[in-house]
Amino acid sequence: MSMDRQHLYGLVVEAPFDLHQERPVASGRATDVRVATGAPTTQRDEPDGRVVLHHALAGDPWYTAWDRGPQGYLLRFHDACDFVLSRDTADVMLHPAEGSDPGLSRVLTTGGMLAFVLHLRRELVLHASAVETADGAVAFVGYSGMGKSTMAALLCAEGAQLVTDDVLRLDARDGGFVARLGATELRLRKGADSLVDRFDGRAPGRRVSADARHVLQVGDGARDRAPLRAVVVPQPDREPGARLAVRRLEGRVALLEMLRYPRFHGWQDPGLQADQLAHAAAVARGVPVLVADVPWGPPFAPDLGAQLGRLLDEALSDVTPGVAGRALVSEAGR
Repeated sequence: MSMDRQHLYGLVVEAPFDLHQERPVASGRATDVRVATGAPTTQRDEPDGRVVLHHALAGDPWYTAWDRGPQGYLLRFHDACDFVLSRDTADVMLHPAEGSDPGLSRVLTTGGMLAFVLHLRRELVLHASAVETADGAVAFVGYSGMGKSTMAALLCAEGAQLVTDDVLRLDARDGGFVARLGATELRLRKGADSLVDRFDGRAPGRRVSADARHVLQVGDGARDRAPLRAVVVPQPDREPGARLAVRRLEGRVALLEMLRYPRFHGWQDPGLQADQLAHAAAVARGVPVLVADVPWGPPFAPDLGAQLGRLLDEALSDVTPGVAGRALVSEAGR
């Protein structure tokens, strides 16, 4: 059986299907997470163990995880798949839900499942897309649909390199943080995929994922462990005449903003809850946290990516610890 091996979030991941990434593994590197596929599941059972994670939307369960003691963990994405993890999280058995699209469980393998592994390993994980510019990495944090991937695509079209999409692992270093390489694809909602036309002469590959996202395959040019320059929270502004604006948050306001956007909602394990708080506090204390009000499309202003890059550079050149930065506003609008 052919195995795909990729270097994602500081882990060497091996699976018997295409992970749709371009992060080659250096020779001699041992595998950190091995994925195998098992029989389909009805998901009608109530697994043994202690619930450590549960999240529902509009009353319908979205994902649940159980700590099963020596047997390891079970991570369930309802109506999609189950991941059965060994206690050390090195071995994972994927069971697709009966009747589900197999492609959906593969999307969740490189996203939700690996994010869960990182949390269990006590790594610092943000719900973020990130790019590398000449001065380091910039992370875009937010809920699904807030524009994380769109912001990354805008800057990649201006020459930035993609660090990751949707899941960002950070490692502490020299009083700050470095960004670990993750996904090499940007998963965009319909409409935002029009940004592909801005990649002059270097148009990325395109496909549609099992969850109906428009995927841009932008490659692996970023460095691993690029210093993190800033965390940016995009706030889409759909009002006519909206203008791009960037402002910096400080202190408790920055921490509360960071806590609003975890990769997983609904942790019920006290240790993992404490980790989430400690990690958010460390990032808010060690890295500038910015909010970007972004005039939203489609269509997007032709110079929006360039203006965003300029305002971020200006905001980060005016960083005084403990003092909120002035709001920077661009003339760029719709």
